[in-house]
Amino acid sequence: MKQDKNSLYYNRILKCLLSGRTYTIVQLADSVGLSEKTLRTKINQLNDWMENSDLGSIKKKQGTGIWLDCSKGQLEAIKEKVCDSNDTDFSAAMDNRNRQLTGKLLKLKPGEIITMQKLAESLYLSPPTVANMLKKVSPWFEKRNLQITSVRNKGICIAGDEYNYRIAIKDYILYMMPEIMEALLGTYAPGVDVYRIRKIIVDAENAWRIELADISFNMVWIMTCLSLSRSFTGGKNRFGQGEEDEVQHYNEYSFAESIYQRIGAEYRIKILPDDVRLLSVLLLSARKIEGFSCLGDEEYTRQYDKDLNHFVKLVIETIDSVLDVDISSDKTLYESLLIHMRSAIFRMKYSTTTSESISKYVKSEYKQTFLATWSTSNLFEEYYGVQVTEDELAGIALYIQASLIRMKKDQPLMALMVSQQGLASSQLIMEMIKYSIPEIADIKAVSNHDFKISQYPDVDLIISSVPLNKADPRIVMIGDRMSEDNVENVRKKVKEMRKNIPSPTFRFHNLCHQLFDVDLIFFQPCAANKDDLLKQMVKRLEEKGDVTSKYLESVYDREKATATGIGHGIAIPHGNMMEVNESRIAVAVLDQPMEWSGDLVDVVFLLAVKMTSNYEIRRTKQFYKDFLLLTEKEENMEIMKNLNSALEIYQYFIR
Repeated sequence: MKQDKNSLYYNRILKCLLSGRTYTIVQLADSVGLSEKTLRTKINQLNDWMENSDLGSIKKKQGTGIWLDCSKGQLEAIKEKVCDSNDTDFSAAMDNRNRQLTGKLLKLKPGEIITMQKLAESLYLSPPTVANMLKKVSPWFEKRNLQITSVRNKGICIAGDEYNYRIAIKDYILYMMPEIMEALLGTYAPGVDVYRIRKIIVDAENAWRIELADISFNMVWIMTCLSLSRSFTGGKNRFGQGEEDEVQHYNEYSFAESIYQRIGAEYRIKILPDDVRLLSVLLLSARKIEGFSCLGDEEYTRQYDKDLNHFVKLVIETIDSVLDVDISSDKTLYESLLIHMRSAIFRMKYSTTTSESISKYVKSEYKQTFLATWSTSNLFEEYYGVQVTEDELAGIALYIQASLIRMKKDQPLMALMVSQQGLASSQLIMEMIKYSIPEIADIKAVSNHDFKISQYPDVDLIISSVPLNKADPRIVMIGDRMSEDNVENVRKKVKEMRKNIPSPTFRFHNLCHQLFDVDLIFFQPCAANKDDLLKQMVKRLEEKGDVTSKYLESVYDREKATATGIGHGIAIPHGNMMEVNESRIAVAVLDQPMEWSGDLVDVVFLLAVKMTSNYEIRRTKQFYKDFLLLTEKEENMEIMKNLNSALEIYQYFIR
């Protein structure tokens, strides 16, 4: 008998694993000649067959690899099926009858009873044979928190809640019967135009500028069709309040919400919040935990958050050791990066937008910090299976740079004294400087003859009483004798060095940092009028997938309805939050005031924010609270207006 294509690959996979080695996905895919995506599907199918056939299982662990977990007897049984056999049909060996039985049971509603006789007749088998098969498929259901239960004198039913039922149907279609997925969608979601739902998901992808992996797309397709077809049957909610808040932190939640909002608008129905949360958790599990099958004790997002906490700490520790500085205790850095990573990982998984503007800035301005951040690249692949882009690394580097600035501000300056005088005279001048300028903690002396600027890269300030033919911003010249004028020169230099460090009187809370993006800060833009400026700002938001193509029209409508200038040269235009995918705030700082509905404006905050979840509400409220602090003090606004680039303004916001 000629082997079919599926059997050939199952055979190859098992032969590799029977060697006793532990393989990574990449190694195993190369060995059997499959893509990583297809290999994962085949492994899941093989694992189901092994478990149902009592032949052990295939174990997978992030950072470790893939291996067989079987007893000696189970290994021998597997070897009999694969060794020296060119005609073994593993598709048949996986027992098509068990898959048929699984499919029949999943057609029942939760708690619906079917007699053993009727079930046997539908499979053209005897009741005793079906009873034996039920024992074999029972572990598959139990793994998904469903129980095959006997009801005395009536028959059998599947006990479990609606959401675990949907997960089981998803797994059955996606992993056991992927070749007829579209046909099965019609079976398990009767009455639903599945291609209409598919188009809605594609529209959401396009609006977000992302592209789901095939298996993730199919999972979303199945779950949304089931949501539309199956009514919630009661029982406790799958998520408690704390769990709800945790999952809302992630872009996966906002994306799932945007899909269901489109479905709700299309069919004029209200989607249950638990449907959104379930899809969010399943999206979070994509590429992170293979074979995720149920919510269990509702601890998944807590564990995901715990793992992300550990990952962020590891990133900081790695950069800390490369730069040889102590930033690991910077709580602001940790909390800010944690919030940033939640959406960054989503972008790395699925985003199709590309931008090099941030990386160009950062590589030019903060080369060492960027290179230190680059050292974490392998961590993203190891922990989340994603390739980190230069742009994402640059974004992380800016948070690191903000931490270094905070650390620098808290630390006193270290100075070097270059002089032709004797040590005694130099010592007197150094003591006078330290006494008069407390920001300087220590001054070392070196003679002009021995001075080489390359030997002092870590000195903050170079004070010289002799001409130095060096172009170094740290140098300040003084006379041979110390005077008030010389002290004042040094003091001015210290102030000049400190001025680029943002004022501590204002900062946006780290909860708000993800609202901002360097690409969304328009520094002295060229715009003819208000409408032209708004068009530029919204176009950028749309290009990044943060708003839909209808958002600009809603902004214009709001401008016609009411003036958005709030005085003091500031405007806060905004549009319909239903056209917002991911909450963002675009900022324009103009070089000349612009007419704005009868007012003059030189700073514009375009608010594209949502209030559709507890997390979004909390973050938006925090923004307004911090925005008031920014705008109520003229000195804060002047600092922002006097900055020299979009990058500096962004740093001012996220420091």
